[in-house]
Order: sequence, then structure tokens, then C-alpha cells
Amino acid sequence: MLQKSCKKTRIAKLLSIIAIVLVASTILSLSAALAETKADELLRQADKVAERALSAKRTVERNEQFKKAVELYGKVGGDKMYLGTPQGAEALLRLAVLQKKMAALQTERKQETAHLYAAYETLKRLVNIYDKPLHKLEEKLTRTEAREVRRIVEEAYLVKEDVAAKLDKINSADWKYQLVDVLVRATGRIPSFSYWFAIILITVMVKILLTPLTKAQFKAMKEMQKVAPLIKKVQEEYKGDQKAIGEKTMEIYRQHKINPFASCLPLLVQMPILMLLYYTIRSYEFQFAKGTFLWIGSGLSHLVSFPVMFNPGSLVWFTAKNLAEPDLLLVILYVISMYVSTKLSAVDPTQAEQQKMMSIMMPVMFAFIFAGFPSAFLLYWLVFNILQTVQQYLILHAPSGEAAIVEAVQPQPDSDVSTNTEDGPEKPKPKPKRRKPKK
Repeated sequence: MLQKSCKKTRIAKLLSIIAIVLVASTILSLSAALAETKADELLRQADKVAERALSAKRTVERNEQFKKAVELYGKVGGDKMYLGTPQGAEALLRLAVLQKKMAALQTERKQETAHLYAAYETLKRLVNIYDKPLHKLEEKLTRTEAREVRRIVEEAYLVKEDVAAKLDKINSADWKYQLVDVLVRATGRIPSFSYWFAIILITVMVKILLTPLTKAQFKAMKEMQKVAPLIKKVQEEYKGDQKAIGEKTMEIYRQHKINPFASCLPLLVQMPILMLLYYTIRSYEFQFAKGTFLWIGSGLSHLVSFPVMFNPGSLVWFTAKNLAEPDLLLVILYVISMYVSTKLSAVDPTQAEQQKMMSIMMPVMFAFIFAGFPSAFLLYWLVFNILQTVQQYLILHAPSGEAAIVEAVQPQPDSDVSTNTEDGPEKPKPKPKRRKPKK
């Protein structure tokens, strides 16, 4: 009887577990079905609003309907609930198509370009999230859903190529685009050479143009290095008194005719030129998709990718396929070059701790910022930073009259001044008398 009772208890427990599993799976299935139904409903609403936006006669009404459509598509394409689903991919594709159609309705070139760039970024996000092999998609989706996602991705690639061609045509009228294109065309448009060589050549030319400003910047840094021993002495003498240290430091700067902010002015003048160079490379972005560089475009391309922290939906490849894609190895090389450059710039001993922290924090911060940038831009910035660092080293370590300042810091023996000893003040030694020469 006891055995039968135990057996019945085990069977009852097993049946209850099975019932719980069935209920849970039923709830999950219903939730998924409801979510799918809701996504489809949102897509239908977005499509109706998009149609009204495209058929609107007035610009104000068109823009209002367009914003509503973008919001509705975003609820599906940008919601974590639908991430990885066919509905999520479809929402992004329809949004990109709407942005492309809106661009065609614009009368101003600037607005047309803005809509096309928005469509291009949407398609890039779609491809980055959903472009996976069929067997990978089937791990989370049914075979039918996985095939639907693959169909959407293939269509997205076609739309992306069309949008890129339109943007490239618009950019080709810009003188910055034409400057790069002249260099690429002059070297035969060779994918493995012409494109990266054009970037380096432009970077070198800009660096030569900025050399006078760079020299002024680093010479100001060198003047700061010269008085560093004096400032260090002040810090030791007035340790704990920040006010006195600040006053004495400024007095040293005045005595040696040094402006502590002189190195900042050339840097500020350079910034607009560097930004212009960035936009020059950005205007030629779609042509850089044809170019490769050493490991970029090699057999190692697209082996591993990482999500960009501050740009959801964006990826950075450890080794990119072309110069238009982000490349993590270039980011790492840039961070190393920036660390070396920042370490060389440390000239003020009063801010040693801050400068030490900046030499680590700045490269890391820029690594996160530049992770999603095209590798063409990273290549330009890396080459520029290497040239800058070499120039900085040569100027800051050139021989100069630093010995005089070092001697001024070191205490000089004085025979006329009495010094204290253990037995009391030591008397100054009498000067030896000169003997008169014998006649």
C-alpha cells in the first residue's frame, strides 16, 4: 500500500509539472502571437500615415504625417520586443523606403540629402542587425520567419546601393569630392592602392600646410618645459599652499615671458582645417567602399564584429571589408598613437596628476567616439596623429639653453655667507693675502 501511495504521489507531481510547462508555453505562445498581431497592426497604421505624407499637397502637412509615420515604424523597428523578428526588419525597410521617397519630393538639395542620409543610416542599421546566415536566424526563428528575414535583408541591400548611388552623385558636385577623385583617378583607381594613398597624400599636404601653427604650438610647450624645474621647486617650498603656488608660478611665467595659454591658440586655429578635411573624406565615403588597405579587404575581413556602445544597431568589425566600413584595428592603433602624443604633451608639473589621467582617459574616450566611423576617416586621423607626434618629439627634444634654468634651480656655494654647523655658525674663511713680489 505504501509503495502504491508513493507511486501515485510521484505521478501526481509529474502531471503537475507537465501542466505548469504546458500553461507556461501556452502563455508564451499567446504573448508572442499578441505581440506579432500588435506589430502587424502598427505596421498597417504606419503604412497609412506614410501614404498620407507622400500624397499631401502642403509641406507642413507632409512633414507632420512623415513624423508620425517615422514614430510608428520606430515603435516596431526600434523596440526590443520586436528585435530580431521579421516585423522589426520589415519596419526598418519600410522606413528607409519612405525616407527615400520623401527625399524625391524635396525641392531643396540640402533637405533631399538629409532624407537620403537618414535612409542610408536606417538601411545600415537593418543590415547590421539582421544580416546573418540562415542557420543562425533559425536558432531563434522558425524556418519561414528566417527566410522572410533573409528576403528583407537582400531587398535592403538593393535599396542601400540605390541610395548610396544617389548620394554619391550629389556629393560629386562638391569641390572636396573632386579633389579626392583627382588623386584616385591619377593613380588608376586601383582598389588596393589608389584610395588609401589619396587619404595619406591629402593628410601629408594638410600637415605641411599646418606646420607653422604646429611649430608655434610646440615651441610654447617647450618654453613650459624649460621652467618646469623652477615650478617644481616652488611646489616643494610652498607645499599645501595652493594660492602661493599659483602666484609664484604666474610670477615665473612673467619673468620668463611665457604665456601658459600660447599653445592653445594654434590648436584652435587648426580645428576648422581639420574639420574641413573630415568633411572632404566624408563626401567621398561611398567611393571608399571600393578601396582596401593592408588587412582591410583581406581574407580576415568580417571575421568578428562588435556593437558600438553609443550607437545602437551599429557594428565595428575587427577587420573591415573596405575603407567605408568601421575597423577596430585602426581604432586601436589610433588610441596607441594618441596615448604617446598625450604623454609627450605633459609639460606642467603643477598638473602632473591631471595630465596622467588625461593621457589615459582621452584615448579611451576617442576610441568610443571613433569606433563607428568609416575606416577611411580613421586612417586619415591615424596618419595625421603619427606625423604630429613625430614633429612634436623633434621640437620638444631639440637641444636648447635649458641648462641655464637648471643651474638657476640648483643651490650655488657661496664662500662669503656663513653656514650653520653642529657647533654653531661657521665663520667665513678669511681670504688669503697676496704676497708682494720680492725686488
